[in-house]
Amino acid sequence: MVNNQKLEYLLFTRIKRGDDLIQIGSFQAESDELAKVYAQYIYDEEDWVEMQVVRKEAFIAVRLPEPLFEKEGVN
Repeated sequence: MVNNQKLEYLLFTRIKRGDDLIQIGSFQAESDELAKVYAQYIYDEEDWVEMQVVRKEAFIAVRLPEPLFEKEGVN
């Protein structure tokens, strides 16, 4: 991206074959390529068999929780 706007990414991993793919974190990056690099370096505490990064904006909401507070009038 030319304007250095950061995008939000979600990281999904599995430790061994047959395990469920689970979300273990999120972070911001300027591009998909940097997101892959960040994922490998930020979340390197396990020997993951699989890592998948997806832009948060790519998710399709099926059901979302109601907001806890209204934006106006919250102190």
